Amino acid sequence: MKRIGIDAGGTFTDAVLWDEETGLVSSTKVSSRRGDPAGAVLAAAQRVVELAPEDERADIRDLVHGTTIGTNLSLERNGPRIALMTTHGFRDILEIGRLTRPAHSLYDLLDTGAAPLVARRDRFEVIERLDGDGTVVTALDEESVRAAVRAIVGRGITSVAVCFLYSYLDDTHERRTAEIIADEAPGLAISLSCDVMPQVREYERTSTTVLNAYLKPVCAPYLAELEDSVETWKPDVRTWIMQSNGGVTSTDRAAETPVNLLLSGPSGGVVAARSISRQTGLRNTITVDMGGTSFDVCLVSDHEIPLTTTSTSMDLPVQVPTVDIETIGTGGGSIAHVDPGGQFLVGPASAGAMPGPAAYGRGGTEPTVTDANVVLGILADGTVLGDDVVIDRAAALAACEALGLKLGLSAVETALGIRRISTAAMAGAVRAMSVGKGHDPRTFAMNAFGGAGPMHAADIALELSIPTLVVPPVAGVLSAVGLVVSDVVHNHASSFMDRLSVDVEDCLARVFGAMTSRASAELTDDGVANDGRSLVLALDLHYAGQNSSITVPVGDISARGWTVAAAERFHAMHEKANGFRVDTEPIDIVVARVSAVGLLTDTSLPPVDVSVPTTPVPSGSRDLMVSDSLTVAVPRYIRENLRPGDAFTGAAIVDSANTTVVIPDGSVSRIDGYGNLLIDLKGQA
Repeated sequence: MKRIGIDAGGTFTDAVLWDEETGLVSSTKVSSRRGDPAGAVLAAAQRVVELAPEDERADIRDLVHGTTIGTNLSLERNGPRIALMTTHGFRDILEIGRLTRPAHSLYDLLDTGAAPLVARRDRFEVIERLDGDGTVVTALDEESVRAAVRAIVGRGITSVAVCFLYSYLDDTHERRTAEIIADEAPGLAISLSCDVMPQVREYERTSTTVLNAYLKPVCAPYLAELEDSVETWKPDVRTWIMQSNGGVTSTDRAAETPVNLLLSGPSGGVVAARSISRQTGLRNTITVDMGGTSFDVCLVSDHEIPLTTTSTSMDLPVQVPTVDIETIGTGGGSIAHVDPGGQFLVGPASAGAMPGPAAYGRGGTEPTVTDANVVLGILADGTVLGDDVVIDRAAALAACEALGLKLGLSAVETALGIRRISTAAMAGAVRAMSVGKGHDPRTFAMNAFGGAGPMHAADIALELSIPTLVVPPVAGVLSAVGLVVSDVVHNHASSFMDRLSVDVEDCLARVFGAMTSRASAELTDDGVANDGRSLVLALDLHYAGQNSSITVPVGDISARGWTVAAAERFHAMHEKANGFRVDTEPIDIVVARVSAVGLLTDTSLPPVDVSVPTTPVPSGSRDLMVSDSLTVAVPRYIRENLRPGDAFTGAAIVDSANTTVVIPDGSVSRIDGYGNLLIDLKGQA
């Protein structure tokens, strides 16, 4: 059976066709369509099937999609007008927020924080109240709900978030409110906090539920249109959507909780990189994904994808399980410019797909990172990108010359400056994810992918003394590969405020049991066989009096005393994360969690024997500009011609259909049994 993976980025939409027994069949890139994202996904799917050999076009079972539609909507804030229903007296919870401030505005005395997604006039107070143990203090006043619904409908609002105080302890009031809304306004999209984030922390729960309501009127129709298009094209193909947690889910579930899709696209690349780290035997890997608009970093330690439940979107808290990825606005399309103070900057503004970099020949005139690579010879004149982009060096040169006039630099000096500035920014992001979290990057390998990642990865790795660089065989479309090797994942959480001890084990077992039953039912709906399922139980724990928690896996809870082992595990994890442990300090439970994983496909493929190394013959050379007056000719290899066991020394350029790899002087490169390009940088570090 086969699967199609479609990763829709800001510039290109990548597609792969994957056979469960033989691996990659075909891959392609098509230009993304801002006004018709579903059309671009279908076009990419049809194109990748057309590129496959005729006898490989049948038996397609799944289409797995990673989308940035939710990400773009939250970043650009051009979504619909929404409303909030909340407990009487809590109308301003979004305004009050927390005392914490984002790092970028820490010293800005005029910064007022991110504006709420719901205007104050569209926040409605409902008469109801629970106390801290879930007891009803004030019964739900249904007429206050109906009055709010009438006002919401009268204002033309299409989506409403419902978040009542302590509803994670008893969701009866929220459920009844949803019934009234459905009765009064059947077309109104509803997001309940007891469904989106049934956990303690009122502000974060409200913010997350509101963001879900903000995304729902756009994401739900998009996913429905996509599923209908796929069904019309191939009725037997099932459509799946990648979530921020690194697992896939059905389009129906994704449409109900689109807040889980904020990192849908980048998560696929991390999943694929984790699979490659297992192939190569490299336990610790830093993944870097550079596309057209952004640069994403993730740290995979001991083959484990890191998850966080305390992420943000445009400085607003989002508390759903998310792959821990650091993103900055540095991509191939990032625009270089001079600010009013005369500072030479790159990004975060991007040229996108239209008009794109100047070198794309679509009318763009501002120089980008891609244009710098073209001017320096890294990307050759006439290179074809995607379905219809032909690189134009003259246009890139003109764009860099125009910016250089403002800086007093030549076009080549400007291009070199663009690369250095972007490298510094990306190295900073990698440093934040590694050194900033207590990890030494020198003990990690770097896995580089995305259309632009392998062009810059060596510079970043050398900056941080990372010894090994891994470039997968289809690095330019690796996020799409990650989609087809992903499993179904369902996350459930329940607040549980108590002291960790043997005395609470029975109560915790009941809480875990309820969540496990729900997760198992979902896997059954997904068609996952019983022998393809696994469950991970965990607790969010902290020392008594602390505010931040650590998620600790608890393992088997059938034997009495399992909380003792959980406590020891917490002490060890706390010491690793914070540098100290206090074994005598009581430990508090905050949240109980269950992650259910359903295996959709077996992606393990055997390696090719590489015991006898071979030396490949270059397919010519490439002239690289290292200054105005100095051009260096380096060997050029074609990735598709390299075979497992091939080994060569740098400097070199490796071109492929979906990216270009820059290999520094003095490094040693080889192709392993899985087709990965392994670059030993120790001679350069």
